Order: sequence, then structure tokens, then C-alpha cells
Amino acid sequence: MDHTITIKSYKYPNVPHIEFEGKLLEETAHYWLVFAPSSNELKHYINQQTYQSDHDSLHFFSKYHGYTVSIYIDDDMRPISMFCNISTPCTNVDDAITYIDIDMDYVKSNEGLWFLKNHENYVKNSKKYHYPIQLTNFAAVSLQELKTNITNGVFPFGVKQFDTIKHLI
Repeated sequence: MDHTITIKSYKYPNVPHIEFEGKLLEETAHYWLVFAPSSNELKHYINQQTYQSDHDSLHFFSKYHGYTVSIYIDDDMRPISMFCNISTPCTNVDDAITYIDIDMDYVKSNEGLWFLKNHENYVKNSKKYHYPIQLTNFAAVSLQELKTNITNGVFPFGVKQFDTIKHLI
């Protein structure tokens, strides 16, 4: 599987948020795994900025769970940091993985502790944009599921080194 795929994130209901490209490494019945080199540019439409990472990254896009996972890795394919978006399940149409970012982020600190980020934006935006009750319920359930999957080491969590996929990059 050696082709470029575009990642497009939106804010509710359909406002462009983030876009970048990566190399599709793996697709299963449950997820897509994408690699983005540090030279990659990430367009942030809301901030009207373009960013470039200091590290290569792996991105886990679930077809069923309500979260995405960005994993920054070192040269030995070991995770440096993790950033999770609470989101709708991802879809792939015309080589573009898309999802709605539901404002809340669950982030692993440099000390290895997990914390909730941007919850206040979630509360503010859910009122401002009149999030449907199904979306707010889904976000709450997805956050709990994410925490459970981290605790239980469900892929991509609990991986100490992604060396088994290095040959795909």
C-alpha cells in the first residue's frame, strides 16, 4: 500500500479545520494507519496557519471509534507523544479520510500522564452551534471508551515501538 492520502478534519457542522497528507500504511476493517514525515505541512484553516512538525508521526483513524490518534515518533519508531481528538468515526471518500473534530482532546504529557484539553471549547461550541444530543452523547461515550482503550493497551496504545511497520514507510 504505497500511496498518498489526504486527511481532512472539520468542526461541526462542516467547517474546514485541518488538512494534511500522509502515506497510507495499513487499512483494516477497523482503521487506517497513516505516516506523515516531519517535513509534512499541516494546514490549520481556523487559525489560518501552516505548521510543520519536529518529528515524524503515525496517525490512527478509526472507522468505528469516536477518536483519532496522532503519535509523534523518534527515529527508532518509539512514541514521543500522543494526541487524541474526540471525533466522529472516520470515512474515506476519494482518497480523503475525513471526520468531524468534536473539540475535546485527550493528550499524553511528556511525563506520561494523560489529561483532557479544550473541554471548555467543547462546552462553548456545543451551545453556540447547537450540537445534536446524539453528538454530545457520542462524545461523552467516546471519551470514556478512549480512556478504557488506553488503560487496556488496545492498539495503537501500549505499543512501545512501531518497528513492525517500519518497512512500510
